Amino acid sequence: MKHHPSGAQLRHVVWVLGGLALAFALLAPAAGLPLARAPEFIPMYGSVLIGANLLTGILLLGHVHTGRSRALGLLVLGYLLTALIASSHLLTFPGLFADQGVLGGNRQTTPWLHVAWHALFPLFVLGYTRSTHAPPLPPHFMRIGGLLIVLVVALLVLVSTSGARWLPPLMDADRTLPLYHWIAGAVLALSGGVLWAIVRKRPRTVLDVWLAVAMAAWVFEVALSCVLNGGMFDLGFYAGRLYGLAAALFVLGALAIDNIALHARLHATFQEMIETRARAQWQSLLGTVLQQLPDGVLIVDAAGRCVMANDQADRMAACFAPGAAGAQTGAKTGIAAMLDLIRDPVARAVGGETFLDAVLESDHDGVRRTYTVSGAPLRDGAAELAAAVIVVGDITERTEASAALARALDQTRYLVENTPLAVIEWNRELVVTLWNGRAEELFGWRQHEVVGARIDALPMIHESDADQVGQMIRRLLDSPTRHAKSRNRNLTRDGRVLCCEWYNSVLVDEAGQILTVFSLVLDVTEREQAMDGLREADQRKDVYIATLAHELRNPLAPIANAASLLRAKSLPPERIEWIAAMVGRQVAQMARLLDDLLDVSRIGRGKIELRRARVDLGRLMRDALQSSMSLIENGRHQVALRLVDEPLWVEADALRLTQVFANLINNAAKYTPPGGALEIGLRSENGEAVAWVADNGVGLDDGMIERVFDPFVQVASARHLAQGGLGIGLSLAKGFVELHGGSIRADSDGAGRGATFIVRLPLCEAAEPEVPAEGQATAGAVIGRHILVADDNVDAAESLAWLLRSEGATVTVAHDGAQALRLYHARCADIVVLDLGMPEMSGLEVAAILADKCPRPYLVAVTGRGRQEDRTASLAAGFDHHLTKPVAPQQLIELLRGVTQA
Repeated sequence: MKHHPSGAQLRHVVWVLGGLALAFALLAPAAGLPLARAPEFIPMYGSVLIGANLLTGILLLGHVHTGRSRALGLLVLGYLLTALIASSHLLTFPGLFADQGVLGGNRQTTPWLHVAWHALFPLFVLGYTRSTHAPPLPPHFMRIGGLLIVLVVALLVLVSTSGARWLPPLMDADRTLPLYHWIAGAVLALSGGVLWAIVRKRPRTVLDVWLAVAMAAWVFEVALSCVLNGGMFDLGFYAGRLYGLAAALFVLGALAIDNIALHARLHATFQEMIETRARAQWQSLLGTVLQQLPDGVLIVDAAGRCVMANDQADRMAACFAPGAAGAQTGAKTGIAAMLDLIRDPVARAVGGETFLDAVLESDHDGVRRTYTVSGAPLRDGAAELAAAVIVVGDITERTEASAALARALDQTRYLVENTPLAVIEWNRELVVTLWNGRAEELFGWRQHEVVGARIDALPMIHESDADQVGQMIRRLLDSPTRHAKSRNRNLTRDGRVLCCEWYNSVLVDEAGQILTVFSLVLDVTEREQAMDGLREADQRKDVYIATLAHELRNPLAPIANAASLLRAKSLPPERIEWIAAMVGRQVAQMARLLDDLLDVSRIGRGKIELRRARVDLGRLMRDALQSSMSLIENGRHQVALRLVDEPLWVEADALRLTQVFANLINNAAKYTPPGGALEIGLRSENGEAVAWVADNGVGLDDGMIERVFDPFVQVASARHLAQGGLGIGLSLAKGFVELHGGSIRADSDGAGRGATFIVRLPLCEAAEPEVPAEGQATAGAVIGRHILVADDNVDAAESLAWLLRSEGATVTVAHDGAQALRLYHARCADIVVLDLGMPEMSGLEVAAILADKCPRPYLVAVTGRGRQEDRTASLAAGFDHHLTKPVAPQQLIELLRGVTQA
């Protein structure tokens, strides 16, 4: 549709325009003639019109996508507008599907839509004529334009239906009013102007001439159905709409015919392309085969002249270039020189003889090359000789195998010299014949010092492994063994001891006699050291498990004794009080051990959480010192406290930092002989708080300074001073300090000379003074509430119940989850204390049910599960608090007192 119209097409257009004009001239005088009402005409006309406009828009849209034409894009949007308004006109036509149309309105709705329709479409055609040289269609133009068209049509329908009563009337019953004719006259003038713009458009395309026909029919339609007629269902009403239908069908027909012709052209072009591509593929395949042949191929004519030669032939011909003397005498070069050399085989082929592998030698500039020449005649359809094919193969490389082998040996030597393994070659007489660079680096002897010497004369075998190495050498030389692996210690020239793995391979000749022995040596010293470290860690683990078992059994013995004492009758109150205090101390000791182990695990997995606040580090260190005073007093140590006078503030978890300094002070007290001296200090340095704990105790050797912060490590010579520790205190201290963004290190002048542990933490601004909370509850409030305790451990449940009853609470006890729910439903409890791992129903399931009750009880989990994920699961199930067994009784009582006060 974008090409210029032919003469025949222009003649067809003129005939069509003449027919339209002649019919208009006959119909115009009788346009107001009333005719019979035919409502069924409207849906038939509307359906065809809507379909024609949609098809036209779709066909034009294909051209839009291929050419990105802004003009065609506007025209597509115009046909979309026409189809949508025609649909709305059909649905609002009075009496067609409903009295006032399907979309509502009144009798003014249809004429207003008809006028808007015929006024808007010419504007899109005018935009088409003015956008011929516009830039390409911008992205998303059609999507946005289509959306705007839909919105405009929706607005027109809304105004002409819901707002019809505010619009000026254009119809009186079925007759048109003067205002309608005035508006129609303006639309007619606009349409005529657009028709004139299309006629004057240059350059003119086939689409332009048929669009001019369509606009002429459009003008005739407006004149008949809007200007010259007198109302609905008269001659102008019917004739005008037929003109409008013709306007839509003319462009659609032209597009359809053009698409059919385009399909035929594409099919013919495609077939031609296929045939051309097939010929090109065969020619390319033949050319590719000739070009990729490893031999030189020449085609010569009957006179022996070369008409075609492949790349390999051209490369071969370069070897026939004459020397300087030849060049001065005008000697032949390239293909001509090659043909001159092989003129006898060429004459045989041109003479009609077929032959294979004639051998030809060339000696040019001192370079001798050997070729095979094959030839065959090529005949045309009349069996006359047309040409001959000559195939030249260069077989020089076959004679250079020895040179290639030498190059391969050079590459092997390069690999030997650059391998990360030490390579040593020695013969049956134990004489070293190869000593590569890695062997020099590993053992220290230079190649010229070793090659020619006996391998067993080098002082590189550790005396403890000399017999083992001698046996391995004898096994290689005196037995059928061809491969042997050994691991032994070796000495370097500077006296270092290495642990090496030797991979030995024997090469023999055809008679089975030993030619040489290759030894590949791998230094595994670091790996062995790592294995030693793993073995030591395994031993530490065993010691730790034994110590842990001992430390956990220690508190159990006094607890068992306390149980036996309590069975005795008539114990005095002070004895009972002593027993309770003793049991509390032992339980606290077990809880501390378990908490330390959990903290080590959490730090290692990055699961520990810090509750940071601004803390005065000096005050915190004094508190830590007070908690360690019992150990210091037992050891009769002197403590020098060297803290700065002003407060040093750090952003820290006070509990964890107290634990850090308590561990450091406890260690100093434990590993210092009685009557020793301890120094605890704090200063500010470069924006950091520097704290230290020093002693004059057992000290640390160099190896232990590096490992003292590893878990379960204790100084072996001072293990008797550990007083039952597990060796995890310093590991915890290091983990907590690093979580605070600080560092910790140990210094010592050696065993027996004391040790100093230095902690560095970043300083922060001073904390704001705390304001006491108003209305703070006083301690010592009585619980006085009903509590439900559920635990499948009968002793734990009953002992907790008696403890709560002693505080004034009413307690009900259950031993599984289902029983706990039954007891709660029988009597609601204010507080529910649940174990998590119970039969029937778990504590999490019971808590999820009780959390939805109203009023809701306060839910406390008392369980042996202390991981962070266990706490998260408890809170998600509805628990208000999560405590890990063993729970200090006073801690639980204080918690429940807070609940009762709240």
